[in-house]
Amino acid sequence: ALLYVQGVVSAWSAATVKAELRAELLAAVSRRGPGRLAAEKRGEIATLVGRGLDGLDAYFTGYLPQLVLGVTVPVAVLARLVFADWSSALIVAVTLPLIPIFGALVGWQAQAATERQWRRLSMLGGHFLDMVAGLPTLRAFGRAKDQVEVVRRMADRHRIATMKTLRIAFLSALVLELVATLSVALVAVPIGLRLLAGGLTLQTALLVLLLAPEAYLPLRAAGS
Repeated sequence: ALLYVQGVVSAWSAATVKAELRAELLAAVSRRGPGRLAAEKRGEIATLVGRGLDGLDAYFTGYLPQLVLGVTVPVAVLARLVFADWSSALIVAVTLPLIPIFGALVGWQAQAATERQWRRLSMLGGHFLDMVAGLPTLRAFGRAKDQVEVVRRMADRHRIATMKTLRIAFLSALVLELVATLSVALVAVPIGLRLLAGGLTLQTALLVLLLAPEAYLPLRAAGS
């Protein structure tokens, strides 16, 4: 029920903020007038109004809720592990910062790739707008078909940039998954050895093994 309410609230917040930003952007464009806009990047503005603002959906419905969970859940899990088994809690506390560190390192690469992709998309949008505006002139001089090939080449470059960005995103998810898996293993191996040696009860061992992955999960999802 809480997950359903969270999804509804996140979707409503994203739609509300997008509508407000789109209205403010269109108002700013209308205030400047066509004279000012002629010297600016019309393609970038058109892309920002459409696909740019639509990209906020993932921020409000995915990133922000996971960020809240990433702050609260690990603290709650660590607090419970301290009372159950302080040595396991210490391992979790030491390895937990590795996920945001690796997430930030990969995120810088993803940011650079996304900015390159955005520039290509803005160039493609601007060229397409200019082509549509000058289509009667192009057809009059028999140059309309030549522009098809130009748009195709620009779209191919944008496709390649998109695939490179997705590759970095998938690699970042793999890195975070690997770090979380190794961190859980650092907790699980000593627990198993101590359980075999009789230094730990089965109830405590199961509690630690069930809770330890939950400490990394929210941060891993937020990083992805």
